[in-house]
Amino acid sequence: MRAPIAWRWLGRRAYESALAVQEACWRARRAGGYDTCIAVEHPPTITLGKRATRSELRVSDAVLVARGIACVAAERGGWATYHGPGQLVLYPIVALAARGFGVASFVCTLEQIMIELAAEAGVVARRDPRGHGVWTEHGKLGAVGIRVRDGVSLHGLALNVTTDLDAFALIRPCGVTGLPVTSLAAEGVRPVSVARILPAAEAIARRALAAAPPFGVDAPPLDADLPRSASLVRPQPAPPARGGSMAEAGI
Repeated sequence: MRAPIAWRWLGRRAYESALAVQEACWRARRAGGYDTCIAVEHPPTITLGKRATRSELRVSDAVLVARGIACVAAERGGWATYHGPGQLVLYPIVALAARGFGVASFVCTLEQIMIELAAEAGVVARRDPRGHGVWTEHGKLGAVGIRVRDGVSLHGLALNVTTDLDAFALIRPCGVTGLPVTSLAAEGVRPVSVARILPAAEAIARRALAAAPPFGVDAPPLDADLPRSASLVRPQPAPPARGGSMAEAGI
């Protein structure tokens, strides 16, 4: 029987501080420790994924400083995204093969966690051909960006609960100009907060991450943005990718 997923709630924590916790959990897992799902809420922060450059910012560094918004590079796949108060961020540190995951089925599972959590709040969310993450009819509700290093995942998902959606106008979210974004609050959920949905998030994440879904292990290309297709929703076996022991998939 596989060990359960450990759960750590960090509260509101700066991005760099939460990253240090991720790295510590990654080292512990590589040394034979437990899989862990870290839950956190960040202060206002823009992160630039492996494909992003400063050109993804639509304002100057001076504007970011004036607004108290940090901007940091992240080793996850994908482009730029915004983290801030009112957004639930989950960082699962999971040995994928031991749980029966490949990269694409793991990304699919992170999307499923957000779909089920939205459903708990009464919001219908779905996958969309426009990119990874989950969407409603009004825009993108949650994003996914991961890194897999030596078979163990880092980074994860970000679900907008009561997030300041105006902050996304400071960037080209997910590399798309004018990308519509939404939140559970914007979808009309009342009352709602990260604290209110945290128990449901823990239950859903623990169950979803405990073992891969029935379609099992996959081996998609180890490149930044996996192609969106039916094979991501129900991944099919593929030849192992070339290029070493790291994989990334992004927003």
